[in-house]
Amino acid sequence: MIALLGGGSFVLIAVCAYIAKLVADHSIEGHKGALNTELERLKNELAKESDLHKLKLRKAEILFDRELVAVVDFGKLYRQIAPSYSHPDMDWDDACTDVANRFSTIEKQLGNYLTNHAPVLTEELREKLGRCATIASHNKFAGDEMPGAQAAATTKAKAAKLLDELQVVQNGLFAMVKNETRG
Repeated sequence: MIALLGGGSFVLIAVCAYIAKLVADHSIEGHKGALNTELERLKNELAKESDLHKLKLRKAEILFDRELVAVVDFGKLYRQIAPSYSHPDMDWDDACTDVANRFSTIEKQLGNYLTNHAPVLTEELREKLGRCATIASHNKFAGDEMPGAQAAATTKAKAAKLLDELQVVQNGLFAMVKNETRG
């Protein structure tokens, strides 16, 4: 009887172990499937984030390239606008007269520059360049509206202001490119 009970309990233990193994295997397969599903979801999410990050980096790279072009083009424009040393006794007054005589051309040059590069400039720089174009525009006919000496003094003062503003713009452009933290 003891042998029969012992053999029966062995069979019962074996059947219970087999059933427990089936239940455990089924549970493990269910968890494994859920984990694989979650892993695929996370992989897809990471791939989307990676693509978005790559797109943002590419966009930032394009913007930075355009900003560099804007800085280089402004450097060329500034050298065209700034008076050149044309004679040994040339002083600041003569330089301002030279700039004032070219107000019409400077207005067009600044307008063209703004047309080409306004999207990558900060609002402050666009405003300063707009003021510079306005200075050139409003003072290109000063000689026709005022007596000679007064016109010359006014246009020289405006030319000096224009050159000062352009120097501020150039410094702002350099700062913009160096400081790529703006958003």
